[in-house]
Amino acid sequence: MPKDCRNENKCRLCNSKKLTTVIDLKSTPLANSFLKKSELKKKENYYPLKVNFCNSCYHLQLSHIVKAKRMFDNYLYLTNTSKQNRDHFKEYADQIKKKIQSKSKVSILDIASNDGTFLNFFNKKNYNRLGIDPAKNLSKFSKKLGIKQEVMYFTLKNSFKIKKKYGKFDIITANHVCAHVDDLNDFFKGIPSLLNKKGMFIFEVSYLGSVIKKKTFDTIYHEHADYHSLYPLIKFVKKFNLEIFDFKIVKAQGGSIRVFVGHSNIHTINKAKIKKQIIFEKNKLKLFNIKSYRIFEKKIIKVKIELNKLLAKLKYKKKSIIGYGAAAKTTTLLNYFNIKKNFIESIIDDNLLKQNKYTPGTHIPIKASKHIYISKPDYIIILAWNYSNSIIKTHKKIFKTGSKFIVPFPKIKIITS
Repeated sequence: MPKDCRNENKCRLCNSKKLTTVIDLKSTPLANSFLKKSELKKKENYYPLKVNFCNSCYHLQLSHIVKAKRMFDNYLYLTNTSKQNRDHFKEYADQIKKKIQSKSKVSILDIASNDGTFLNFFNKKNYNRLGIDPAKNLSKFSKKLGIKQEVMYFTLKNSFKIKKKYGKFDIITANHVCAHVDDLNDFFKGIPSLLNKKGMFIFEVSYLGSVIKKKTFDTIYHEHADYHSLYPLIKFVKKFNLEIFDFKIVKAQGGSIRVFVGHSNIHTINKAKIKKQIIFEKNKLKLFNIKSYRIFEKKIIKVKIELNKLLAKLKYKKKSIIGYGAAAKTTTLLNYFNIKKNFIESIIDDNLLKQNKYTPGTHIPIKASKHIYISKPDYIIILAWNYSNSIIKTHKKIFKTGSKFIVPFPKIKIITS
């Protein structure tokens, strides 16, 4: 095992040692470690990709944690690449604006602000905007939008630096970052002193209930150390004199939960809604039952067999197949399903930072979207399946050439028109 990886033998939320491995996706390269052509012959690092269940608080987490600097210092994911992402963050920003009512200028801090897309929905006239992100290569995008961005990780120590320089905030957001954090306790310790008395800390993460329901195992990769549900989070935030007062299940990233947090005894808690969701998690989704994850793993294996059979059948018929979406989740899918260049000739991606590179482990070339119309493949498998509707809508004219789309999740579908 590489030196920049550690075995996590305690629950990252409650510190219990009562952990049981429930999912094993074998060892894979890091999800966003895309390769240049000159790197293809070099040895790649593979890391264990196993998921543990906490028998004490019912949280799910990776068994091995890779050092954050290895994954995030030079990051290739851009929020703005997808129209679906942009639409989602506009809706998200609109909801926040409705919840916070202030006649004076509102201060907002976005943790892991990426390219500034989300903060850009809060106009400069009414909001003091600050983003922080550890990826140096992304700061130029925020700068172009006129958004201040500090290049750093969010930690307790750095929260003091932020407070000294910028003061407290009315709104703090952290979108699809809490699952990525190396030390989640240290992260949350930094929130209370930065948040105004009536302020809101709002974070959005992939929802475990959606992962289980839709069989979206490819959401599991090394950047995602945690797989969150509401019940364990309620207990966790109380350690920091914070409380969850509301939440919303949203479609983003295949199914996410948006959580509203404030200082204890400040906001009105939506008790009935929260209680109903916890009962749903326990009785319907069965997220507190270890057997659910054993069943989930068997379902993944079934999808693996079905998809490989379909691709093998198409290749036997001499059909050409390309992929769409060199997303982080694509690395998990391709490596665990053992899908390589023998099945998929190339992968299309709209992210300029990934084009002309190769997928980790499987070494499939990544090309710009114009390649679809040059190659006119028989089939396009949408590996970034959570954006399938948007991708098909954008490239619907490809149907005229006879090309068909394959959507692998939550159920394998072939779209012909």
